[in-house]
Amino acid sequence: MIKTINPRKAAVIGCGFVGAATAFTLMQSRLFTEMVLLDANYDKADGEAKDISHGVPFAGQMKIYAGGYDDLMDASIVIVTAGANQKPNETRLDLVHKNVAIYKSIIPEIAKRNFKGILLIVSNPVDILTYAAVKLSGFPEKRVIGSGTVLDTARLKYALSKHLGT
Repeated sequence: MIKTINPRKAAVIGCGFVGAATAFTLMQSRLFTEMVLLDANYDKADGEAKDISHGVPFAGQMKIYAGGYDDLMDASIVIVTAGANQKPNETRLDLVHKNVAIYKSIIPEIAKRNFKGILLIVSNPVDILTYAAVKLSGFPEKRVIGSGTVLDTARLKYALSKHLGT
């Protein structure tokens, strides 16, 4: 069944620190009225959804819940934060092998459901995982976006402002 895209619906896959922070920020942004959280550990996604929902009265109306891949079919954007964390002395190449394996279980599930929205890749190494998501999904490149150096840019701006006293 083909669903139309709901421009006010977002999904976050991966409910670790980055995924939870992303979901909380989306709730506060008022850009969406519905958000589904997915995680390999359903109880983790459910707990995050319930915790974030407690802030809804301060930010406007939003339905936030834990779900599965079928629940993201009509989302306008799916933000993928899932992945392993880089361990001390672990190279980015070591990390990419682990995270590509994780992506092999996630991205085809999204593609199978005829998802028509945008995939935003946040997991590291973001450049390689964005490329992997394009290949694993079969989506056109314009629908798979990597977060790039947004965090690095923010860190540089912060350091410069602190150094310059602005």
